[in-house]
Amino acid sequence: MSVLSGGQHAARLRRLRRFAGPVPRWYPDARPVAGPIRRIAGIAWRAAGLVAGFGELLLATAASLPHEPPCPLVSARQLAWGVRYRPSPSDAHVTLRLPVNRLLARRTWMCLPGLPGPGTAIAEVPSTASPLKQQIWRGIHEGAHLDHLTSLARRGPLAPSPGEFGAGLLIAESYAMAVEILAAVECILAGEGHAVRQLGAGLIERATRLPGGAHPAAEFADLPTLAEVYLLGPIEVLSGGAAAAALPEELISSLRDRWRAACAAYPPAAAFGSAAAHLIGRSPSP
Repeated sequence: MSVLSGGQHAARLRRLRRFAGPVPRWYPDARPVAGPIRRIAGIAWRAAGLVAGFGELLLATAASLPHEPPCPLVSARQLAWGVRYRPSPSDAHVTLRLPVNRLLARRTWMCLPGLPGPGTAIAEVPSTASPLKQQIWRGIHEGAHLDHLTSLARRGPLAPSPGEFGAGLLIAESYAMAVEILAAVECILAGEGHAVRQLGAGLIERATRLPGGAHPAAEFADLPTLAEVYLLGPIEVLSGGAAAAALPEELISSLRDRWRAACAAYPPAAAFGSAAAHLIGRSPSP
């Protein structure tokens, strides 16, 4: 199946592709996507309320915790900081500098041919985000993506990885968001108020991405499935749903163990987990 037009997303990809020479004629053009965009599922709106509510709780909790300054704007330092909050941390990656900004690059984690080990790379691109936001984004969310890619690469060197596109990308985002929620609870237990605040704000922001909401994010206006997965995906993973079953066992078992321990130590996390399981029609994990 070929894609003839891709609107704003095709326009961005065409600009990015020009760094490697003329854009191939078969690339989708930037005409608006034809036809109506499907409506957001009702369960996604309920997931948004649940995730945003937990984010609000994190913001309130962060106010009573110590706030340390963010680490330097160096990927290696940011990823090293996040190791303690990722259940399956890996270091099998290299850092590459790209001559593009963050808005153009968007995804900066990838598998590339010709690199040492499994060929997992993180791109260093200029960003206008605050140092703290970059620290959380890189150290936890993108770090979780690298951990996932590394786990997939152990099955055989692949570039691109099945975790980078299509259904595999949806699973990858589900896992990274679940790691964010776990990390938020563990940061509370560690007394890292600055991280808790940023993680809480991140959860609230994800809830605004759904097309049709009061303040929808323009980037996701025609990507309803991707907007939904940032909310339903982590709920599926933490509750043992379909997204959890699609992850490598080494990742999900470690995440499950850490989440159980976090829920036992922080009752609001257990309440969130119970509500999440109820939302998707599953019994809470023991």
